[in-house]
Amino acid sequence: MSERRWGVLAATLAVAALAASCSDDGSSTGTTVGASTTVAASTTTNAPTTTGTATTTPSTGAPTTTGAPASTAAPATTTAPTPTCATGAPIAAGATNVATISGDIDGDTLADTVTSYTSGGVPHVHATTAAGGDSDVEVPVGNADTVSISFMDFDHSGGAEVPPPLAVLAIGASKAGTAVGTFLTLNPQYCIRVWHNNTTDDTLFTFRISAEPIYEGLQCDGAAGSINHSLTSAEPNSAGGYDVTLQPFGHDFTTVDLHPVQNFTVPDDGNIQHEYGDLTSCGLTLFP
Repeated sequence: MSERRWGVLAATLAVAALAASCSDDGSSTGTTVGASTTVAASTTTNAPTTTGTATTTPSTGAPTTTGAPASTAAPATTTAPTPTCATGAPIAAGATNVATISGDIDGDTLADTVTSYTSGGVPHVHATTAAGGDSDVEVPVGNADTVSISFMDFDHSGGAEVPPPLAVLAIGASKAGTAVGTFLTLNPQYCIRVWHNNTTDDTLFTFRISAEPIYEGLQCDGAAGSINHSLTSAEPNSAGGYDVTLQPFGHDFTTVDLHPVQNFTVPDDGNIQHEYGDLTSCGLTLFP
């Protein structure tokens, strides 16, 4: 990614240092938002990219460096190399439930490849960027041994000269009428990682989607060129209506940023489940 592209990503997602403070292996334990699960270690480690004064051609496989030209003239403006996640192992032979989607997850406007698969009974998500970086992480959500993946324009910015990179929505099946979801994006080292809660125990961020009362889901509300995302729940009350809770949230790379909760009541209009117990206005519906 160019310096300009990396600047757009950093400005959109803010405070990269906070996200970088989490472990690069993506491990997480403890109780999660909406579901209890554990994130196992990813299969890659991160190699930092360095920038120095390069007078020789780097060997094959080493990160390219850009330095000042060897002359007495004023140095020309240079572009820092795009950092990439350390090359990981390919998807293991014998992997099952393999599904691949293509889209821009690193913000360089080039299509990257994201693959979900099962290995050893555990769901995985593998990313290969157009720049050549590879990374992999376990995504143990729901009761199934696989997750379905799709892209979400989570950081949508209407009219932006360069569209923000896409997030990956992963959904694991649970009991009938319910599912568990989470998001993945690249961390500052360009490695695919599951989002985690901004807590001291670094737990995996998940949310429940339920077509049964108490209804729960995800709401995507477009406003002023952006998209606001909220976790939703609607519980029947004694007045015949529903007590609704909205939990707006954003993210800083792979750390979730929870906003103040909103509470209100609504009457039973016959469409409550689709409004609060599904992926509402998110371009994807689980329970038609």
